[in-house]
Amino acid sequence: MFVSESERKNVLTDTTFWIDLLEERRENRRGGASAFIARHRTHELYVSVITWGELAEGFEDYRGLEMLLRGIRVLMLPQQIAWEASRIQRELTEGGGRLGENDSWIAATARAWGQRLVTRDKAFERVPRLRLARY
Repeated sequence: MFVSESERKNVLTDTTFWIDLLEERRENRRGGASAFIARHRTHELYVSVITWGELAEGFEDYRGLEMLLRGIRVLMLPQQIAWEASRIQRELTEGGGRLGENDSWIAATARAWGQRLVTRDKAFERVPRLRLARY
């Protein structure tokens, strides 16, 4: 997939990133997620609709989630993402393991869109051709 210069500054953020950010804000401390945002101010942050759904579980009110993700683009799941998720599961199954279904969809979104995945979850390290950004 061709990735333009402007797209190189786009990163997909996983659920763990947002949970960590919420915890850092609740505890009024600067941790890895806050530091990542500060270091990458010129990057545009994205989330998969899968991450959006996982985060929604922790909110009583829809508006709270919308406030957290204000200005963050939510990427939907076209057929290309479904195809990429199937490739990831095949690749990992051949290697003797798999990702959880939601993680497979999140990894597929990053691969299909040519974005780095911002995560601290080590499970994503097993995904071939998935570019990761640690925080």
